[in-house]
Amino acid sequence: MKQTPKQFFASPAGKLTLAIIAMVLCWTILIVYVSSNVAGGTLFPTEAHMARVRQEIKNDASKLDAARKKKQELDALEAKYENNLTTFWNADRDGQPEIELRNLVNDAAQRAEANIQTLGSVRISNINNELSYADLDFTIVDEYSKVVKFFAEVEKCTPRLSWRRVEIRVEPTRARAVTGPGAPNRANATTAATATTTPTQMFRTTGQVRVVKYSPAGNAASKTGTASKAGTASKAATSTARTGTAAATTTTPTTTTPAAATDTPAARQDAAPAANPAAATATPAQTESAATATTNKESEK
Repeated sequence: MKQTPKQFFASPAGKLTLAIIAMVLCWTILIVYVSSNVAGGTLFPTEAHMARVRQEIKNDASKLDAARKKKQELDALEAKYENNLTTFWNADRDGQPEIELRNLVNDAAQRAEANIQTLGSVRISNINNELSYADLDFTIVDEYSKVVKFFAEVEKCTPRLSWRRVEIRVEPTRARAVTGPGAPNRANATTAATATTTPTQMFRTTGQVRVVKYSPAGNAASKTGTASKAGTASKAATSTARTGTAAATTTTPTTTTPAAATDTPAARQDAAPAANPAAATATPAQTESAATATTNKESEK
């Protein structure tokens, strides 16, 4: 007996066949949709799609190379930073820069025999939690050779100091003007003397040195050991004594005073009456007494 399609699909076999056909269609539609939209068409790739994928691979490879190169640069910078930490000022090793930096500059001036006129206080400027700047101003007035020697001594300091600024100016030499009687003669007389006794030319040098202070993690600025405090106190006392010695041995240019270098006839004539004014002058009473005494002696005879 021949069945119609309606009767076939109404039977169990027909229902199973219809379910299988529907499942195959659903899977086909799902695969095509996923391959063309979600997965980027990898199931059925085209030439354009493959070219695009190759370009993306090149871009990703170049980005990866750039990231690796940047990482190498950062690693090199970190290694350089770690190496430079040994050259920075370490509070645990070198003491507090507020005092020790002044001692370093003062010791350099002592070795160069240069006269420090002023030595300022140390100023601290923070960079981050571990690093900070320590700046110190100074003024030296001395001969040029000693100034250059001072620069060389500062370069030998450990930790090494860097220069922020340096200004060197010539100190003017002043001579006092000649006044009073005989001034032209005195000026002419001292011309030859001043030519042979020219004062030493002095130079005023002002500058600022800087050092980078490194404070390790967990090392507070105020946390110092007892031994470090004792050493700092002794060094401060030594610095004070050296500063006093430098101030006591300061040499200044000397100039010959015209009044002290001249001895003219006019000056001798002016000085002679002034040497004994009592002998050079006589009052009328003294003259009358002398005349009376002479008259009495004549009458007695």
